Amino acid sequence: MKTFSINKSIFAFGIIALILSGCASSKDFVAENFATIKNTHKRVAILPFGVQFQNPLDYSKQKKGSPVQQVRRPFSKQEQEASLDAQKEFFMNVAKQVEKGRYEIAFQDFTRTNKVLAENGIRLEDVKFQNKADLAKLLDVDAVIFGELVVKISRPTDRSMSISPIMMENTRFNDGVDTDVKLFDAASGEMVWSTALSNQPNNRMDTPHQLSTSLLNQVAKNLPYRTK
Repeated sequence: MKTFSINKSIFAFGIIALILSGCASSKDFVAENFATIKNTHKRVAILPFGVQFQNPLDYSKQKKGSPVQQVRRPFSKQEQEASLDAQKEFFMNVAKQVEKGRYEIAFQDFTRTNKVLAENGIRLEDVKFQNKADLAKLLDVDAVIFGELVVKISRPTDRSMSISPIMMENTRFNDGVDTDVKLFDAASGEMVWSTALSNQPNNRMDTPHQLSTSLLNQVAKNLPYRTK
């Protein structure tokens, strides 16, 4: 009975931690004529996400504060997996909202989207730099959604780096996940909606995957197509 009580407490604590870590700040943009534009959107595609992993302890890469993926380069295996995982996670969350009747619009299956991109030689790392109107036409949709994730994880990258336990604990305040999701109209190629969200861990139990999942779920529930 004693063991069960301890495990139950740990489980409850974990649930509370996830709820707390779900809190995020939001900054939205909506085009003035979006009410008219959205009536032309019948089918939307969710593109693979742009991804960047940052180490808050690696100060050498923070001096210029360069935006996510400004320089085009091949994705690492970790970035490729994170890009596709975020795309799939977001699509699945949006699909749940469609099932609940909150969106009366079709979202193209992400596997179909990726197949078309691959057949046309468009790599995951190329998506950010492609004209979104051209991508929408290529995918035969009325609009595309493109998101970016910045995953900040504190870990020494230099073996000679010596960090005290107290300093390591303090760096967790810089850890977290930021996401910037944008909606592009196929006809004009213009960005007509966007939201920026961030999430930070509340304790050691919060993982980057949990934080990003919480953010993507929040975005999926608040797309500008919501009917109820």
